[in-house]
Amino acid sequence: MLTMLIAMAAAYDGRLDLVCLGQGSANKQTSSSAYMYDSSGNSAWGNVIGNRSVPFADQVNLWIEGDEGRVRMPRTMLPPIRGGEDGWFKIKDLEVTDDEITGSVAVNLLNNPKMIIDRRTGLIRLSGKAGNYIGECERYVPSSMPQRF
Repeated sequence: MLTMLIAMAAAYDGRLDLVCLGQGSANKQTSSSAYMYDSSGNSAWGNVIGNRSVPFADQVNLWIEGDEGRVRMPRTMLPPIRGGEDGWFKIKDLEVTDDEITGSVAVNLLNNPKMIIDRRTGLIRLSGKAGNYIGECERYVPSSMPQRF
């Protein structure tokens, strides 16, 4: 496996960078409170906590070099308590084959979304406790891209 990763990295000048555009739905916690009373003077106070799905459109960036990879997740899918370095999260259990790239994103101890990228179609899927994302990836070569301004 490591030999395949090294061969792939050499074919891409040591690093594979991808930019993915897509959309998804994030699972967000909601809460509501209510105070009620009846005509007899009785009263009650209650709280309800639940989840709601929030649709979003965003970009995912990732890079793979050798047997290591990092991904920048959509911000709306990130919990308040998380790891990462400057918004980049390690891809755990990274596997690269001719057909797909798979792994899980180390957001925090309880949240490790699964990542699957189809190398034939460019389709990326991220799914976990924080929500789901689906998009289409393109190879990005920073040194060969013209500057826009």
